[in-house]
Amino acid sequence: MRYKIQLATSTGGWSDLRESANDGQTYETCLFPTRKAAIAAREEFGELSEFLETTRIVTTETPETENIYE
Repeated sequence: MRYKIQLATSTGGWSDLRESANDGQTYETCLFPTRKAAIAAREEFGELSEFLETTRIVTTETPETENIYE
């Protein structure tokens, strides 16, 4: 089972955390092999963001309700 981080949106939905692909124009969902790896990544992300409480770790099967990258 793999995991991902979702960010709360201003409208109450959830969007997957993504990173820029090699082309610099598209974004790919950040996936982690274990929950522990996702927690560590969220902690690193939290150092850059004051909104750590607006994130959650979910399995890859959990759909996002909004895509903030579009």
